[in-house]
Amino acid sequence: MNAFLTELGKNLAGRWAAALAVPAAVFVAVTVVAVVLGPAHALDFALLRTRVTTVSTGPALVWAAAGFLAATTLAGLAVTALGGVVTAAWGAPGTGPGRPFTALRRRRWRRAAAKADTAVEAVLADRENRRAKAEARRSVLRRDAISEIEPDAPTWAGDRLRAVAVRVRRGTGLDLTTTWPRLWLVLPDAVRTEVTTVQDRCASAARTPVWGLAYLAVGAYWWPALVPGLGLLLVSRRRIRRSVGVYADLVEAAVDLHGRDVADRLGFELAGPLTPEVGEQVTEALRKRA
Repeated sequence: MNAFLTELGKNLAGRWAAALAVPAAVFVAVTVVAVVLGPAHALDFALLRTRVTTVSTGPALVWAAAGFLAATTLAGLAVTALGGVVTAAWGAPGTGPGRPFTALRRRRWRRAAAKADTAVEAVLADRENRRAKAEARRSVLRRDAISEIEPDAPTWAGDRLRAVAVRVRRGTGLDLTTTWPRLWLVLPDAVRTEVTTVQDRCASAARTPVWGLAYLAVGAYWWPALVPGLGLLLVSRRRIRRSVGVYADLVEAAVDLHGRDVADRLGFELAGPLTPEVGEQVTEALRKRA
């Protein structure tokens, strides 16, 4: 157990350094520069060099280094916590505070779905019309860019993950929420490692808009910080979509390839692939209803 905890500590330290320490240190450095220069001397690097030199020797350097490390740690912890809020928002229901956003996304999706249906009908009426095929393909992509299924969550990420659960339920009869903890225990180590890696990417992507807003907050005082702030906000949407999309595909693939193993471990005899009928029985067995 001691060896395990030691190795886990090493892994956590490495992940902290890779995922948080560097961006936190950069943010703190930018904040320090903002405070030192101020809005009146935003790009006066000669002044910055002069003021840095005054604390580069003697006890002042030690205190400055200690303060910088403490600020870096606090910034990393704060952004991690706020990134968790972003991740939690992905699973928020389409009711309560999320109702207006869900309603807006649903209206957009229904309009896009109607156009996609019309475009597909045009292809069915004239299968040789290449222009109609291209338009149908674009219409379907525009609809799926909003959501692969009719939206029922305030965020794209929430509906992307929900779409996986819906497809798994339809194709195998398994309830993903109930089955996943058991499935995780029978997954090969290589698969679990890949899933964990992608989960870390999702967490990193969730922190991107938080860093962007933090830089914008500094930019309200020192305008050069607006540049990285706006840049991070612009790339955050793409990062979140890409990482959540990969995670959703990986979860679905894990169920497709190893969902049958859960049924086997529970004693269900399968002569072939996992069917929805057997999957529903597995779900009922896992729920352990009284």
